[in-house]
Amino acid sequence: MDTNEPEDDPVKETPVPRRRAQGLGRDIIIDACLKLAGGSDADALSFRKIGKAIGADPTALYRHFADKDELLLALADRVIAVGMEGYVPGPRWEESLRDLMLRTRASFLRYPQVATLAALRVTRQKGELEFIEAMLAALELAGFERREAALVYRACGDFMLAWTGFSAGLVLLGEQSAQDDNAWVRSYQDVSEQQYPLAVSSVALMAGVQDEENYRFALDLLLGGIAARLGN
Repeated sequence: MDTNEPEDDPVKETPVPRRRAQGLGRDIIIDACLKLAGGSDADALSFRKIGKAIGADPTALYRHFADKDELLLALADRVIAVGMEGYVPGPRWEESLRDLMLRTRASFLRYPQVATLAALRVTRQKGELEFIEAMLAALELAGFERREAALVYRACGDFMLAWTGFSAGLVLLGEQSAQDDNAWVRSYQDVSEQQYPLAVSSVALMAGVQDEENYRFALDLLLGGIAARLGN
């Protein structure tokens, strides 16, 4: 996905009026990228398409971002910051953790291409720092010592990011995801129910669990385990 060269496209397109490079800024570019990332186009964040969206030559992006990786990290951090907007710590640590892990996930899933990136990276920028600070504040309220709070944060943060990256992949698959579930159920019709009675009788139930329901159920299990570790 990373590139240092604008992409070439042999298909002729209607020319777009070019914006003067000095009229651009990082925020304008990021705003345009998020609009592109909200769709299902797997190649939406190519420099060629970004340049077309902002009405500037793709090479103008290099005046504001050293490379595509820097741009994508800035996008991921903006999505985290959007998710943090309006966040107010709850009176109980569990409420705060649940809120943080739901709102940030929801923000990422509005931009699935960005979510697949964020599952593997750290942005080291303002949005991420605000998320980390809020998570650690909730864990401090819970009574965790600093070292254990760091472990719990990593478990929660990695859980949310990894699952959200997986969910974003399902979003990008679109109808193919539902087709895979149907194929899963159909394939068990040829499996011996006598040999695998539980699997065969449960496959439709398992395939019917929706991703968001699954995430929230797993999140409750995770928070319950954290509470048990505290002896609550």
